Amino acid sequence: MSNANTLQTQSFKLKGRLYTLTVMALLSEDLAAFKVTLNNTIAKAPKLFQAMPIVLDCTAIGNNELDLAAFVQFMRANQVFPVAVQGGNSYINTLAELQGLAILSSANQQEKNNTPEMSQKWSHTKVQHTTVRSGQQVVARNSDLVVMAAVGQGAELLADGNIYVYGALRGRALAGISGYAYARIFCQSLQAELIAINGVYRLNESMNKMEEPCQIYLQAGKIIIEPLTGNSLL
Repeated sequence: MSNANTLQTQSFKLKGRLYTLTVMALLSEDLAAFKVTLNNTIAKAPKLFQAMPIVLDCTAIGNNELDLAAFVQFMRANQVFPVAVQGGNSYINTLAELQGLAILSSANQQEKNNTPEMSQKWSHTKVQHTTVRSGQQVVARNSDLVVMAAVGQGAELLADGNIYVYGALRGRALAGISGYAYARIFCQSLQAELIAINGVYRLNESMNKMEEPCQIYLQAGKIIIEPLTGNSLL
């Protein structure tokens, strides 16, 4: 067959893309408790979780039995869609394959390999000079991210390092996405839909809105929001 005929009959092409997926760490195999928690979480931000792809981290389950099919069924019924599992034992991985889910490498191993030290110095800084509008996503790999304008509702910022917004932050900002727990988010005013550092997040309904310059960081595993004057707002 000629090259021309091969190109005409080609039905698909493979392309590499970088996507950020939310990881849901299961802390218990208690399905009833999971249903209550998921319903409460979705109720706080229904648009954020609508049709959201999820990676289920089963590390904390250990060797306990998990009715994965029931968990997946309930999530799908609520328009939250698991696409993969990680950190599961062989039994959980088998159940995942039966549910059509991918198997990812252990989260603990990824964090061990990728977590920078507190004194991490990024090789460069990514700068966004224009407003980040709804539906846009700006990703800064192995660097800090600086946005010299506002971030609109429905926009998303992701950075391995710190995030600096020289304007209002109304969308979503996720810093330290590769395991850097010392990352911080700075902005001129805070009305964000979601903020997250190293996987620890806070939704709009549970954060203090700030009309002044502020910073967001992790302390003892909790999100801290405070004005740059230093008075903490929890």
